[in-house]
Amino acid sequence: MGVCHNISLEREITVKKKIGISAAVLAVCALLFAGYLAFLAPKAQSGQKSVKIEVVVESKNIDRTFEYRTNRSYVADLLEDEKGGLQTEMEDSQYGKFVSGLLGVKADSSKEYFNIKVNGTDAAVGVSRLPLEDGKVYTFTLMPL
Repeated sequence: MGVCHNISLEREITVKKKIGISAAVLAVCALLFAGYLAFLAPKAQSGQKSVKIEVVVESKNIDRTFEYRTNRSYVADLLEDEKGGLQTEMEDSQYGKFVSGLLGVKADSSKEYFNIKVNGTDAAVGVSRLPLEDGKVYTFTLMPL
């Protein structure tokens, strides 16, 4: 009986060590992410900016570019301001707002989404945290999952 008890105790200690290590790794990841947001994430520019919003929906032969002058800081704010012309539909998620529709085309969330590129490079954050920068082109392309 003593041998079984020792094996059970060793397993319990091993499980507790694994849980402790996992918690430590998770804490480090959370700190790194917080550091990224605080120091490395793109920052919003104040003042007036001239930007372009491009909407591409190949299945509907849509490829339109809109030019705006704005004092807004983030893409989500501009999309909300221009909701009428762009026919913007956005939904809230745990990560902020995401674009679910543009120019009358609503993405079927089970099979497609609006990909965002800034000057041809995939955006690292969603529209709520994506800063508007003077002279940049923000492209929204309906893509399959």
